[in-house]
Amino acid sequence: MSRTTIYTVDAAGTLTAMRPSEPRSEDFMQKLVAAHPELIADQDGALLLIRREQPIADREDGSGRWSLDHLFVTRSGVPVLVELKRAVDTRLRREVIGQMLDYAANGTAYWQGGRIAESFAAAMNEQGRDADAELATFLAGTTEPEEFWQQVDANFSAGRIKMVFVADTIPRELARIVEFLNEQMKADVRAVELSWFESEGGVTALTPRIIGETERAQTEKAARGTLPPIAREAWIEAKLGPCGNDAVAAADAFVAMVDQLGGRAEVTSSQGSILSVFDTSGGPLYPFRLSSERKGSVQLYLGHLIYRPAFADEAVRQRLYDDLAAIVGTLSTKTLNGFPGFDVRKLNDPVIVGALSDYLRRLLSQAEVAR
Repeated sequence: MSRTTIYTVDAAGTLTAMRPSEPRSEDFMQKLVAAHPELIADQDGALLLIRREQPIADREDGSGRWSLDHLFVTRSGVPVLVELKRAVDTRLRREVIGQMLDYAANGTAYWQGGRIAESFAAAMNEQGRDADAELATFLAGTTEPEEFWQQVDANFSAGRIKMVFVADTIPRELARIVEFLNEQMKADVRAVELSWFESEGGVTALTPRIIGETERAQTEKAARGTLPPIAREAWIEAKLGPCGNDAVAAADAFVAMVDQLGGRAEVTSSQGSILSVFDTSGGPLYPFRLSSERKGSVQLYLGHLIYRPAFADEAVRQRLYDDLAAIVGTLSTKTLNGFPGFDVRKLNDPVIVGALSDYLRRLLSQAEVAR
């Protein structure tokens, strides 16, 4: 598509010609999109930047084989993977498609619960900013932080993501591929053509054009996105059945333990996990969750507990972490604001179940005392 000159008229009636131009560099484009994500947003609205140059692993516990240009999330907890190229980059035609599919396939397969929240916290710390305050401003009271991060993780692991290609000119071949993929995939696929114009005085104007947002694709995705209710027994069979009878038996032991302690084991609305829910005087408490990650794991929900007064202090969460590790062995991550977990099959050992029940009783008591 050829671009013509656009004109601006100020309050005094002065006409200024803005002629087609090019971004000065790819890095400049990346910084601009990071600072002003509204340039590439569509009907999802505001975007929260998790990190630039986000590492993507290609195996469990991998440090990161690839680096994604930008990782954002929407207010509804949908991860947005962004790759940006200048039109002069010949890789924009087809290589970028395979690159993004690599990122999406491996990211959804190997991303561990809590990693996105950890990445955001680390990025904010590097910039000298308060991660909690930044998140609160972004959410604007629409949801609680722990619920938000849970939804983000559930969406990522289920493949409910958005892939966005950004360039100053989107080739016709790429536009056709994007529209085809968007109609065929569960994930949303977009291209954003960010056209550049400049005046003789050095003023820059940008005109975004969204490609791939067809009405047919959105209607089909909305229908596919409606999840029918599922009982926890059916969830366990569907998610952990393929992992073997020992995983199913251990998951049943997790549910029985929660029930015996007066809690409820509930499948989340996104159907990404089963949460242990305990009604306390300070509101619902979610100490553990059962996930299908790593072929079945039980995770200490520190990403939720951190927002309760009893567990806000890092030293307190460290003790929780250490006490749990003493019962079940090495945990999946050392973070104290994420979801350190262990293999669910450990719950086939009655001794471990008994020790974990005592651990959970102490945790619940601590939540009540410190309210």
